[in-house]
Amino acid sequence: MTNQPESFESVVIGDGVVVKGTFTVPAKAVINGVIEGDLTAEEVLVGPTGKITGRVSAKVLDVRGELHNTIISEKSLIVRSTGKIAGKIQYVEIEIEKGGEIEGSLNQSGPGAPVALPPTQTLPVT
Repeated sequence: MTNQPESFESVVIGDGVVVKGTFTVPAKAVINGVIEGDLTAEEVLVGPTGKITGRVSAKVLDVRGELHNTIISEKSLIVRSTGKIAGKIQYVEIEIEKGGEIEGSLNQSGPGAPVALPPTQTLPVT
């Protein structure tokens, strides 16, 4: 591994920016704009104005904006008071602040367990 600053392996989608496609980010993705497509990163921070419609996969997900579709957190999922998630959700640990919203199917897996989203367990949480 090189000694490059983390910013070389990260991406920021600014407020008002709309991008479409499939994105793979080696480190951190900060989303304040809109992504229509899939995002894979080590860590994802969705800001209050951020919105992702597509498959999102990361070790750590910190949601202050909106996520729609399939969400996979391999370690920690945090839904802040302004956060909204709708879809199929896979997580190891979850934290939901008062006011945070989740709608869809939730599936908890243990640390290091293979990530899969079986369509069996549905638990609406609002």
